[in-house]
Amino acid sequence: MATYNLFNNKDLSSFKPFGNNDSNDTLFNICLKNGLLITVLLIMRFIAFCSYSRILEINQLWVINLFLLLMGVYDSLEEYSPTGKSDSIDYFEGFKVGLYTSSIAVTLHAAFIFIITNFDATLLNTAKASYFYGYTSSLTAACITLFEGLAASLIITFCLMQYFKKNET
Repeated sequence: MATYNLFNNKDLSSFKPFGNNDSNDTLFNICLKNGLLITVLLIMRFIAFCSYSRILEINQLWVINLFLLLMGVYDSLEEYSPTGKSDSIDYFEGFKVGLYTSSIAVTLHAAFIFIITNFDATLLNTAKASYFYGYTSSLTAACITLFEGLAASLIITFCLMQYFKKNET
């Protein structure tokens, strides 16, 4: 077990547990790992709030999805960053990381919505009654989930890249 001597070395960033991950993760591995993590969290949120407790009528619960996407994209950008801090990623590279991560998560979550609404007709009927545009089929529910998620992920990635982008000075 590694110990840290505070008196000899005062820089915590050089201490391995506090530094950035030095593994040679590629952009694909980072996006896939964090996208799958976000997907699992989104599915758990859906099962906890919508399937188990049947509170699908509360439309404002989608805000929780935004926070889950925000945390996942932030984690991807922080992991992709060489220093793990602001001003460290080329703008378009970071934008790709955020969009790939959230696209994986949102696409898999929409596929889950498609599958679960095919098997549970009462869930689809509850959704039809509670939303103003009304879902007509499980495919429509999945497509709406996909498009809402992709729009949210585009905005989230744009906002986070203002923090992580390199300054051009």
